[in-house]
Formats: sequence, C-alpha cells, structure tokens
Amino acid sequence: MKNKFKEIFAGAVVIIILIGTPLAISLNAPWMNLTKKRVIHLTGLASQGIWTEDLVTATNNGSQTFKRANIVLTQDEEVIFRFTSADVTHTFYAPEIGFGPIVVEAGHYYDVPFTPKVTGKFEYYCTTFCGHCHNYMRGNIVVLSHEQIKNTELAKKLSTDTVRADCCAPNPALAAGSSISFIKRGQLLFIDKGCFTCHGQSGIGGVFNPNYVNRTIPDLITLAKKLKIGEKKEADSLIKLLERGVDLDKLNDSPPFPSFSRFYAQYNSITQKILNGAPVVQKADSKSFTPPLLMPSWEYHLTRRDINSIIAYFISIYNWDND
Repeated sequence: MKNKFKEIFAGAVVIIILIGTPLAISLNAPWMNLTKKRVIHLTGLASQGIWTEDLVTATNNGSQTFKRANIVLTQDEEVIFRFTSADVTHTFYAPEIGFGPIVVEAGHYYDVPFTPKVTGKFEYYCTTFCGHCHNYMRGNIVVLSHEQIKNTELAKKLSTDTVRADCCAPNPALAAGSSISFIKRGQLLFIDKGCFTCHGQSGIGGVFNPNYVNRTIPDLITLAKKLKIGEKKEADSLIKLLERGVDLDKLNDSPPFPSFSRFYAQYNSITQKILNGAPVVQKADSKSFTPPLLMPSWEYHLTRRDINSIIAYFISIYNWDND
C-alpha cells in the first residue's frame, strides 16, 4: 500500500513539474500582461540597431528582420513600458519628454510606468554604446491629444514615422580583401558605422542634439580647415601620406609643408576623440537633462587605418573654391 501511495505521489509531483513550471514561466514572461494598462514591449537588438515592438525569441533572433518601434501614445494615457534586451546592455532615453534613461540588461525585463503630459513627436535613443549598429538605435515617440486621436486621418499622418528610414546592415564592400580605394573606404565606413546619424548625410552637420550648448552636432565637410590645412596641394599630400600609412610623428623634424605642426596637433586631437569618445558635452541649460548624442569610443571598432581613411575622405571633399 505504501509503495502504491509513493508511486501516485511521485507521479503527481512529475505532473506538477511538467505543467506548473511552464505555467509559472509564462505568467512571469515579459509578454504577459497582468494589468489593465496598455503595455508597450520594447526589445533592444544590437545586431540590427533597433528598439522593436516585435517579439524577439531565441528561434527568430538572427534569422528575422524586425521593425523599428514607432511608439504612439495618447496624452495623459497611463502606460507601462516593458523593456528587454535580446543581446547586450542598452539604455533607453527620450529626454525631451522626460523619460529615462532606463538601463536594460540582457536576461531581465523592466516595467516602467509612464504618463505623457505633452503632445508632439519626440526622439528616443540608446545611450549605452552597444556595438557596430549603436548609432542607428533611434526612433520616435509620438504623443497625440484626444482630439487628434478622434481625427483618424490626422492621427495617421502625425504618427507615421518619416524620420528613421535607415537601417544597419553590413556593407560587403568593406569585407577583407575588398579592392575599393582608400578614400572610398573612408566614405563607406562613415555610412556603415552610422556616423551620419549624428554628423548628417555626407557629414553636412545640422543634426539637433537636445540641450546641447551648440544645438547641433558639428559638420565634417569642413574638416580640412579644422585640421589647419592651408591649401589643396597640402591636402593632396596628406591624403597620400595617410594612405601609405606613414608615421606622421616622424615627420615633425622634417615637415612636408610649413603648417604641418599645426595640422598634426589637430589631427592628434581628432583621432584621440574618435578612439576615446567624448562622454561629456556642455549643456545649454546646466540644470536640465544630459544631451543624448555623445561621441562613443571607437577604439575597438575602428583601426587606425580606418580612422585615417575617414579623415582622408573628408579632406578630399572639402571645397577649396570657397576659400
């Protein structure tokens, strides 16, 4: 009788484990909604450079392209943002609407209640450098008034994402063994690393950085002048030196042109900023939020030759006719 009871008890335990464990996991899973409030699921995905509202799993991550989140809220609507990461640590930050920064570590999920008080379109960012596609991790939070929501056509127009059409994808032309020129490589690296998302298409600048003292990120199309290069002949000479991989430090004793020492000082300053990043920028309002667009460190993502090819590209496109 005792043995029979033990068998029944053991069987019941197995059934509880088999049924109860998945149930317990599902009830605590990030995609379960146990509240009456609207839950907005956001997953950080470094490999594609996006925050997405799509369900990312171990089976579809790496084989599926996900949609960038364009978040639409109603003014005074109480919602819960539920953050997860599919890979590495990310930080979600939407400073103009007073949301975040929220650090999101892989393997956890974070519920953050939020009630938008103002209407408009506000950009969100990832502010923890998360790899090759980091600069792409931006999108919009759109907050509509109750009156706007009632007007279906207007609501659709206002909530349509017209900003973030770019996506992060590896460029085969940058693969090892590629025959592209030194200058072309610099141009493609600028695009591939998402540098244009801060410095503007083709480096024209003008990208707004909220609460930054200078308002917009500096351009790179005038890099030749910032490097104190005096004329096109000097620029052409420097491009050749950079392409040949010459140690510029050794040229200080016999400079190739009179203003070389001034150029070299600026060159060192710029390359160090690329390698080390600029984690602090001056605020327009010292008591307000930190500007979201900070120069990350590229030390482990760009070689010295990569950096020199980017510099050479911008030197090559400078318009000397304007001087």
